Amino acid sequence: MDSDMLTRTASRPAFAHVARKFTDYLEDEGGSIAIFIVISFVMILMLGGIAVDIMRFEMRRVALQETLDRATLAAANVVLPPTTSPQSVVTEWFDKAGLGNELTVDYFPPTVGGSATASSREATARAKVRSYNHFMQMLEMPYIEGPAVSVAQQGVSKIEVMMVLDITGSMSQTSGSTTKIAALRQAASNFVTILKYSKDAGGAYTVNKDPNNLISIGMVPYASNVNVPDALRDQFNVTDVSSWDGVANAGVNSPDINCLEIPTSTYSQTGLSTDDTISMAPVVLATKSAVTPGTNTTAGTTGTGTKAGGVITLSKNTPPGIPSKNTDNFVCNHGDNFSTTGIDESASNQLLLPTTNITTIKNQIAQLNPRGRTSIAVGMRWGTAMIDEDARPIYTSLRGSEAAMLGRPANNDAADTRKIIVLMTDGTHVASENVIAPFKTGLSPIWRGTDGNMVIRYTNGGLAKTGGLRPGLTATTNTCSGWVIPAGREFFAPHLKENAVKAKFKATDAEGLGSGTAAAVTGACDPRAWISSAGIPSWPGSGTVRQLDWSEVWRYASVDWVIRQLYMRSGVDGTNNYTAVYNQFVAPYLGSTTYMDTLLNTNCTAAKTAGIEVFGIILGDNVTETPIKNCSSPGTGYYYKVTNADNLNAAFEQIAVLISDLKLTQ
Repeated sequence: MDSDMLTRTASRPAFAHVARKFTDYLEDEGGSIAIFIVISFVMILMLGGIAVDIMRFEMRRVALQETLDRATLAAANVVLPPTTSPQSVVTEWFDKAGLGNELTVDYFPPTVGGSATASSREATARAKVRSYNHFMQMLEMPYIEGPAVSVAQQGVSKIEVMMVLDITGSMSQTSGSTTKIAALRQAASNFVTILKYSKDAGGAYTVNKDPNNLISIGMVPYASNVNVPDALRDQFNVTDVSSWDGVANAGVNSPDINCLEIPTSTYSQTGLSTDDTISMAPVVLATKSAVTPGTNTTAGTTGTGTKAGGVITLSKNTPPGIPSKNTDNFVCNHGDNFSTTGIDESASNQLLLPTTNITTIKNQIAQLNPRGRTSIAVGMRWGTAMIDEDARPIYTSLRGSEAAMLGRPANNDAADTRKIIVLMTDGTHVASENVIAPFKTGLSPIWRGTDGNMVIRYTNGGLAKTGGLRPGLTATTNTCSGWVIPAGREFFAPHLKENAVKAKFKATDAEGLGSGTAAAVTGACDPRAWISSAGIPSWPGSGTVRQLDWSEVWRYASVDWVIRQLYMRSGVDGTNNYTAVYNQFVAPYLGSTTYMDTLLNTNCTAAKTAGIEVFGIILGDNVTETPIKNCSSPGTGYYYKVTNADNLNAAFEQIAVLISDLKLTQ
């Protein structure tokens, strides 16, 4: 209809109203935005729905990729028995992840390939995931499908390991079905095996996965101190070196025992200088058979000797056994902190410098024996010192004939080498004491005969351990129990002293043998126990008598025996107070548990800062965990707590598996 026609029609009354309304509708712009809003809303719904579909797919894809990565890592594990197929391992991991039932629905069974040698294994797994859409199906896209791939490789790189192992007295206790020390021997030995070997077709670790000897392993057994072999001791600038049989600075030699007191100022570092002076702690005779247990008699009182090392029977003319450096038991420790069993450390418990020789390592592990108290910090300090790059000259000197050990330890920041310390304990730090410097070595006032008996020389004046006033010297009568001590008798022989002496009755009474009926005098001096100082002292059966070095004194007798028998029993002025005399010989070395915990933490921090990985293991329920937790490297798999010895092997095995260079390559 043209405009003229419209005009003519509109002029008619019947159509005029309708025409006006239609014209107004055509010219009206109100409500046009609503159409846009409706269209936009529909588009937003569609985009949101697409996003939901994509998000659901991505969640499933991530779940698949993570599971595939873990499965591939497990399939690439070199400790898998050859009979275990990588395909079965991957399928098992999908089952563990809760995806096994969905493999035929949303996840498709992965395909697995790879290769394996004696020292490496590689696994490749491919799979895909399908996610069914809720919104995108309206766009004729019923599902989204995407692939996942994972490649893992495990092999042997250069690895340097130090095992720092607790061999304290508590390790002799039964835990679970065995003793702690037996479990440790087995676990440490298996740990070494898993590091060096793969499983054969029968499931036994017989296949050498380290044919190039890239893995070196050492061991630091510790109690209150660490027993350092002579050859290693001689690499350091050691003072107060023990003597034996009159040979100055000979060390113990046979047995082969050395305890070095590393300065606490060095715990903030890993290396240990071979130039700085390090004091040697005295070695102590710990056997009870070499010195016969007996009765302590001091100032008229009696009591039973309880300290390890025993005490000489106080009856006159009853000689003790004669210690032998070749047959008796010795320990490496501080003060009186001996083993109650008397472990001979010449054949066990020695620090083992790292080696690639598995037989050497296992032989040392088999000889571990429990004794002494707990000093985790000292063990860790030796562990860090022997794995630090500064120890390379020592390795060159002592391991130079072992070709694989040339150039070790590697630099702490070497990209191709992992440095690892495995720290194990079943206890908490126990404070220790040490014999102070003046009494570690050097001539003592103590002499010893070939019969095993010992005497001590006193002179007028000086400290009790180098002199002091003999009984009766300040008295008017110059007597002891009524008996005159003749001038010149400066040597006190405790084995010649009776516990009670009858007072002199007649002038003709033989020395020390009163003829009266009065009760015997106890707690006083027997003049027969004082020997002339003319030349070298002698007594019936003495044989050859020799002046002892202080370091020899501590191997023949305990600090307790020396104080009670040679000092307190003599009655010499200044020797009647046990604590006062003890404190002149002995002082705190690592004086509190808190202080030792601090030293451990300091050294562990230094180790981790230097790039050394630290694995911590606690055995038992009653062990303070914090020091070992703090010492362990951060992250999963570095700290283990096992409740009893039956579980110790599993912890070591897990660490051995983790140490192998297992990584995702794609």
